[in-house]
Formats: sequence, structure tokens, C-alpha cells
Amino acid sequence: MDTRFLGKKDRRAQVGYSWWYRLLPPRARAIKRPEVAVTGFIACFFILFYLINLTYDFESVVREFLGYVRFAGAILVLLLIYIKLDRFPLWIGYFGALTELVAFAYFVGLSSDFEQIAFRLQEFPLITLYLAWLFDPRLVRWTIYPALACALYLAYLYGPQSGMALHSGWLNVLSLVLLTIGASVIGSYVKARFRYQSEIDELTGAVNRRGLQLRGELMLASSQRYRRPMAAALLDMDKFKAINDEGGHEAGDQALKDLVAHLETSTRSNDVVARLGGDEFVILFPGTTRTQAQLLMDRVQCASSQAWSFGVAQARKDDNLSTMILRADRDMYASKRDRASREGRNPGDIGTK
Repeated sequence: MDTRFLGKKDRRAQVGYSWWYRLLPPRARAIKRPEVAVTGFIACFFILFYLINLTYDFESVVREFLGYVRFAGAILVLLLIYIKLDRFPLWIGYFGALTELVAFAYFVGLSSDFEQIAFRLQEFPLITLYLAWLFDPRLVRWTIYPALACALYLAYLYGPQSGMALHSGWLNVLSLVLLTIGASVIGSYVKARFRYQSEIDELTGAVNRRGLQLRGELMLASSQRYRRPMAAALLDMDKFKAINDEGGHEAGDQALKDLVAHLETSTRSNDVVARLGGDEFVILFPGTTRTQAQLLMDRVQCASSQAWSFGVAQARKDDNLSTMILRADRDMYASKRDRASREGRNPGDIGTK
């Protein structure tokens, strides 16, 4: 759509701009990964908090020093995000959240600083939500729940206030536990739904083009880093136009769904089945040579109730995902030519008649 004829408000709505977005420096607007953007916002929040925190009188020199260290750490995270952009390693965000959980256990369990205790109690569900949205649910559970249990245990048995949080009412403890569980569940759910909506093809349930790019590049980088083989297969359905012409788009949609269901049940759990668009699909095979992928695709094709053609390529040292899929595409058309030659047909007729 040509945005020249839209009003200013409509143009902002179309591209997703907001008033705070326009305050960001141009380099920060180049961040595409929402995980990195959220980590940057969390870092900004903690920078402001630590800056305010440094204006208070500290109980000891050690705690003052740790306050400056945490302030510098938050600035360093934000600086790394500004430098690395989408290449920012998320394990740094996890490590930063882990240090906040240690501070939570200390202040809630052993400190008599009521302002710090109140802040940490409010901060804990936020950290839980952040971790649950970005990281594996099992890692989150093994990080959050032990920290919560440790803090409550220390507060009840050893805290200077003799378990202030507990003695002020079990309702407070129950509220904290429920908020933490709720934040963990909500974060994991939002993460799963976001990934599904952004990386899964709505019609077939296969990985979509965006998901293929994200997963494929990671898989290829891992293959090249550890010098392990990786193969890709490109396939398209034969006579798909005829299916649409004879049975309508509903018949074509059902054929695509049936094909994806067959591909997913016939391949391994760590293989990636993706839809490029139309009746074209890509399958990624980690830890697999071209010969192995060819044999696997032959078996999958023989067991399929539908007719389709495919080509296979193995990753090279200088490959990216696009060049590997392009070679698989060329191999598919070479296969079509061989079939046409054996059957005495025109190569262009394969898959259309």
C-alpha cells in the first residue's frame, strides 16, 4: 500500500510506531528480535532503579560497592545490546536475572531494609515473567522456584525480622507464590503463542518461511561450527493445479494438510518441515549427509499417497540457508528432467498434468 495518501496517525498505526519508539536512537530501532528488545527495556528499568538506589545511605561499604556493580552491570547489558543488536547473546540476560534472584533471596531472607524488601517482592514476578517468556520452561522452573523457596526459608528461620513476611500473614506469602506461578505460566503461554503465530503456517501447521529462516540459520550455524553434516530437501506437489481446478481450493488445502501430516510423521523429531509457499516445502535434516537424506526422502515418497518431486543438497562451508535450498531446487529440476526423459515427456509437464 502506498502510504503517501495516509494521514500521519494512520501511517504510524500501520508500521507499529508509538511515541516511545520515536525516542529511540535509529540504531536501536534496527533490533528485530523481540527477546533482545525486551531485555533492553528491562536493563533500562534496572538502570533507573539502581540510580535511585545509589542516593540512599547504605548499611555497609560492601553493599554500596555491590550497588555500583549492579548499576554498571545494567549499563553494560544495555551497551552490549546497542552494539550487538540482534546478535546479543541471551545468556547474558539470564545471568543478570540470576543475580537479581540472589539479591531477592538475600534482602527478603536476611535484610532488615524494608524498602529493599518491598521492592524485591514486587520485582520477583517481573523477573519470573521475563525468564518465562525468553527461556525454556524447565530452566525457568529450576531457577525461579528454588530461589523463592530459599528466600522464604531464610526469612522464616534466620531473617532479622523473624520471618516478617510470614508473621505479617500467610496471605502475603500465598499471594507471592501465586503471582510467581501465574507470571511463569503466562510468560510461557505468551511465548508459545507468539512463536506459533509468527513461525507456523496457519493452514498446514508446518513451519512458515520466517520460522524456516530463524531455525534454519541456527541449525546451519551449529552444523558449520561443530563440523557436522546437514542436508536440505526441497519438494513441490505434482498436479497441484489440477487438484485446485477439479476440486476447488478446499481440495487443494486438504491436499497440502495431508502432505504435511505425512511428512511430519515420516521424518525424525529434530527435522524441520517448512512451507515456502504454495505447494513448495523444505525439510531440514541436521546431522545428515546428502546420501542419507536422499534415502530417507525416497522412503517418504514411496509411502506417500500423493505425487510430488524433490531435490536434496548438503550444506557446504560457505553456505547460507538460501544457497543450500537453491541447490536443492536445482537438484529437484534435474530429477524432473531425468523422469521426463525416462517417460518420454517434456520436463515442464512433470507436476502439471
